[in-house]
Amino acid sequence: LDLLEEAANPDRQAEVAAVVMHMGLCHVCLVTGALTITKARIEVNIPKKRTGSSQNSKAITKFFEAVYQAILRHVDFSKVKVVLLGSPGYVKDDFFQYMQQEAVRRDDRKFIENKAKFVLVKASNGHKYALEEVFSDAAIMSRMNDTKVAREVEVLNKFMRMMDVDPDRAYYGFAHVKKAQEQQAVDSLLVTDELFRSSNVKTRREYVDLVEDVRATGGKVYVFSSMHISGQQLQQVSGVAAILRYPLPDLDELEELAEEAPDAYGTDDEEEEDSEEENDATLTKVREDMELMNF
Repeated sequence: LDLLEEAANPDRQAEVAAVVMHMGLCHVCLVTGALTITKARIEVNIPKKRTGSSQNSKAITKFFEAVYQAILRHVDFSKVKVVLLGSPGYVKDDFFQYMQQEAVRRDDRKFIENKAKFVLVKASNGHKYALEEVFSDAAIMSRMNDTKVAREVEVLNKFMRMMDVDPDRAYYGFAHVKKAQEQQAVDSLLVTDELFRSSNVKTRREYVDLVEDVRATGGKVYVFSSMHISGQQLQQVSGVAAILRYPLPDLDELEELAEEAPDAYGTDDEEEEDSEEENDATLTKVREDMELMNF
């Protein structure tokens, strides 16, 4: 239910706004803990500089004005704590200077009173996917440390680092994570919402039970949206991962078993073996559990 609320009302939930641009293209986005929503895409043709022609400067001014208006229209500064302004080169700097000058000239109090919320960052281009590199910058995340987005990105980055430096405390894949939780070793569970939408009822049941068990033993659960950049990154490592309270080196033995065994959670044959009555009852229970857990 919390995820549905965020999806339906991203303006009410967003603590972070992100503006990524290169000359002639810009995306204005709102970022919540579960979603990255594109609120505006601005595209303006910028002609090359020519001696004696003002077409280039006029086009740039038109582009900056469109970005200015999009931010003014879509960013609620009473709720947004940080506005990330990213670009390659000096595009962001030129726009930020334009924004400040125009805000003073027009007496736009929203910009004047909230200019400290703007954080200029390096981004490779003006496409939405450039946000991934922005969120991977530790210096940027430190400016966002009191936002939900930052907390989820931080725990995902922590897991990725731990995979390299302390692999016996970082595991991914359902078999490994479940085995670790059987020993009450899971400190933080990272899971994508896509797994709760599986067409296999038994799969959904497994993940709901896992989340309940981790919470019951004092672990923290982070549900990542597949619509969010961080959720897409987590999906690349099976969609479920865990940071453990203590090392469990013996779990590595499960890798060979998992490779040899058939998929225990997604075959059509298994679904056909379940009776229709049992399947309906399980589905009802899963829905009830997910409602109780605010999914």
